[in-house]
Amino acid sequence: MTTSSSGNWPADAPSATAQGRGAHAARAFSQAVEAALPGLHQLQQTALGIYGRLEPERALVWTVEELGELAQAVRRDEGRARLKEELGQLTAWMLCLANILDVDLAAAVGSAIREEIERQLAKYGTLKPYRAGG
Repeated sequence: MTTSSSGNWPADAPSATAQGRGAHAARAFSQAVEAALPGLHQLQQTALGIYGRLEPERALVWTVEELGELAQAVRRDEGRARLKEELGQLTAWMLCLANILDVDLAAAVGSAIREEIERQLAKYGTLKPYRAGG
């Protein structure tokens, strides 16, 4: 998948700036998210076939361990390859944990993003993504 110059959304995702960042842009982003969620659902199902279901405590410990390793890599500025490795491992364990806890991660992520869109629209009347240093 090709990403936009910001690296946050697919290249074909709507540009909030180009669309006035109002309700129209919010709808476009919501549609883009909804279109992507089936892929996450399929990835979760695939992870179940690869990892199976461990005991919740054990999987939680490994998930937290991966989060710690990611935090360390970020703080130490260990480079892009290391960040990709740790983000990948953390994501894999999040998929495993969701399977163990019988949570549809795609539905959970979709809900979280919809809530953020609604929060921004209610507060700012437009989408206002966070910016580093701002």
